[in-house]
Amino acid sequence: MNKIKIILVDDKVVYRNAIKTLLQKLGEVDIIAEASNGTEFLHMLNVCKPDLVFIDIEMPEMNGIEATKAALKINPDLVIIGLSMYDNKKYVNDLIEAGARGYLLKLSDNAHIFRQILKNPKAQIFYSKDISPVKEEEETTQKTILIADDFENTRFVIEFTLKQAGYSVLKASDGENALAYFDGRKIDLLVTDLNMPKLDGLELAEAVKQLPDYKNMPILLLTTEINEEKRQRSRQIGITGWIQKPFVIDKFLNQIKKAIG
Repeated sequence: MNKIKIILVDDKVVYRNAIKTLLQKLGEVDIIAEASNGTEFLHMLNVCKPDLVFIDIEMPEMNGIEATKAALKINPDLVIIGLSMYDNKKYVNDLIEAGARGYLLKLSDNAHIFRQILKNPKAQIFYSKDISPVKEEEETTQKTILIADDFENTRFVIEFTLKQAGYSVLKASDGENALAYFDGRKIDLLVTDLNMPKLDGLELAEAVKQLPDYKNMPILLLTTEINEEKRQRSRQIGITGWIQKPFVIDKFLNQIKKAIG
């Protein structure tokens, strides 16, 4: 019996190792390659011929949805299964529309589904049992929060916390990148680090407040500093509040709720 050739694509090594261990226990598999982002994965397709790909949704350089679209143009018969921390209906729909054959939650017990996938990868669209559809009413009232912070770990923790609380999240690694999001799209709250490259938090907030569509949008400033001069400037700009790092999650969420109204 030929082994199923698999590529694992995830920017977190710990997740790749966990999936690799599980798959090797469940069936005759050959993990022929591993990639840490979508771009790296697409380069591998030029030399590797996998039967099956497990791909993370959120990764640097190119996310799993974009990589799935590109990979299926190269090999339309490829079976791609998405992996994510989040039960997010938009992610699910976008990935399946891109051509993937499944969407699994990383924190779910997926052993039974993995067995089914390895037995017959094209039998159906595979979902974790914990995935629940989002009601349309909830979608229309979901608030969008933009996180601007140059530390990836901070962005990851805040994003995970906010998504678990039901918010839609956008991310930026510096002030200029964050400012580019304000192109007319719906953003209900900006949470920005004070010290960032290109534009710091105060410069970003000042620029945002000058945009007619966002002049009344609440802004929370993340910082490790206690600087009265900067606090005075933040009040002049119109900053809604300060969040001291490191923050307590419950207190942080209460500040978010209060700011977003």
